[in-house]
Amino acid sequence: MYRSRGFVVSVGLLIGVLCVADVRGSFSSSDVNTSKQSYFFGAKGASDILCFSKTLLKGSIMPQDVSYTNPTAAKNINFITLAADKYSTHGFTADISSGKLGTVSVTIKINAKSILPYAIEVKFYCVK
Repeated sequence: MYRSRGFVVSVGLLIGVLCVADVRGSFSSSDVNTSKQSYFFGAKGASDILCFSKTLLKGSIMPQDVSYTNPTAAKNINFITLAADKYSTHGFTADISSGKLGTVSVTIKINAKSILPYAIEVKFYCVK
């Protein structure tokens, strides 16, 4: 009788420990729960097209500005995405430093660790 109670308690403790370990494993210290780090600005319209892209390679010196001016008048930039090619505890930040969405010219300032430990792909989408 005591053995069966001990077995039930042991199994209950084991299940409790496994559940706690599983929950703890799903959170990271930086609160990023995806395999990629990314930012986006604006909203992509159904007919918007990719009009410019640039990749900041691993090993790039930071911070950097990425600028694009659409040479076609009235083809405004509506949506911008930035995505790291892999997860890192050293994230990055991105802000519009000049221009604005809905115009033909925007500059994004990207700041990260002084030597970038991953690549970042920047994409600008414009009106078709």
